[in-house]
Amino acid sequence: MPPGIAAILFLAVIQGLTEFLPVSSSGHLVIVESLLGFRGEQTASGIIFEIAVHIGTLGAIVIVYRSKLAAICNALISFVFSGFRRSGTNSNGVAYAGWIIFGSIPAAFAGVVFHDRIAGLFDSPALTSILLVATGCYLLLSKSRGGDRSFSWKTVILIGLAQAVAILPGCSRSGWTITTALLFGFGFEKAAEFSFLLSIPAILGALVFELFGNPTCISGGAIPGLLIGAATAFL
Repeated sequence: MPPGIAAILFLAVIQGLTEFLPVSSSGHLVIVESLLGFRGEQTASGIIFEIAVHIGTLGAIVIVYRSKLAAICNALISFVFSGFRRSGTNSNGVAYAGWIIFGSIPAAFAGVVFHDRIAGLFDSPALTSILLVATGCYLLLSKSRGGDRSFSWKTVILIGLAQAVAILPGCSRSGWTITTALLFGFGFEKAAEFSFLLSIPAILGALVFELFGNPTCISGGAIPGLLIGAATAFL
């Protein structure tokens, strides 16, 4: 059965509290939804709801990193209006945008090619629980790691591969990407910033893909619940 308003608020709060911790917000949603009886035949609508609450927490990411995002946007605008010439004023921002785009490719590829298989995994709280344990074990590798390494094509693609793995329910996206960055010598602040900015195209891409791939997955009656869930997760 579809969730009522009270359940929507409860699930959205779980998303809001767990998105910024390396504990897999999607994994917790799968388990709680299963316990409450909201999964099973509601696979398509369930995925849309999870994307909706992720959009809510994405709004928080945009606010937290607004200065960085503004600098990147200004650099890209300068890059375009200068005839696609990099200069001292836009070089760093353009390069960072390139890292984000390049790092998003593995998750985009996995999401498109393996979409149906991955969607089916969201109906398995048992597998989700196992992957939560796997995430915890992977996080242990981040202890006493880090450094001041700069971006390179190799490190960015490996962080992107970690994000692709984290599409699976129970694999924390922030946990896997930040830990991978730390393992390759990034400082924690740089690793966290890149991880959360990397989530922007991933979440927006998932929304667009679901809407175009399954345009009937959102009914008119479901829209208020999705908006309430997104707003609650954002707050």
